[in-house]
Amino acid sequence: MPPTGPTSERGKAVVSRNAVKHGLLSDAPVIEGVEDPADWERHRQGILDSTEPEGHLETALADRIASLIWRMQRVVRYETGMLSLALDFNDEADTLAILTRKVKGMDIQRQRTAEERRHFIVPRLIPGEMTGPMIMRYEAHLHRQWLQTQHELEAMQTRRKGGASPLARLDIAGSPAG
Repeated sequence: MPPTGPTSERGKAVVSRNAVKHGLLSDAPVIEGVEDPADWERHRQGILDSTEPEGHLETALADRIASLIWRMQRVVRYETGMLSLALDFNDEADTLAILTRKVKGMDIQRQRTAEERRHFIVPRLIPGEMTGPMIMRYEAHLHRQWLQTQHELEAMQTRRKGGASPLARLDIAGSPAG
């Protein structure tokens, strides 16, 4: 069977990012057109400066820490964006009134009272029933991964410096019973 897909280097580079579905679940350090590579490099260098890794393995763990924290910050930006988007939408009655005014050529720009703003904003402060749990699960996952990696790096550095590992290890994965 002949190979499928692009054969040029440019084509291969384009399709190499096909797995990036959207920014929240992306494994790329920087989402092109959304995040600034210079911000990523400053963030990464700050983590490396803070953790002071020595050797390839410690540096790899420090890089992973930088990636996990960067992605946790991405979750916050995603949540903020989702909330902003939700706040931009009006309820059905308001939308119908706006459309009716547009059809009649009326001015649709009006200032809402504080009570009206509370009426529209408060129910939208928590993301929808699918978005909220997804955000929380993903953030909790990243947080656990960060803590695990941070503790592993600290333990490795302590052992390298001749100290006793500060971690007590307990294998909770185990194999299934049966």
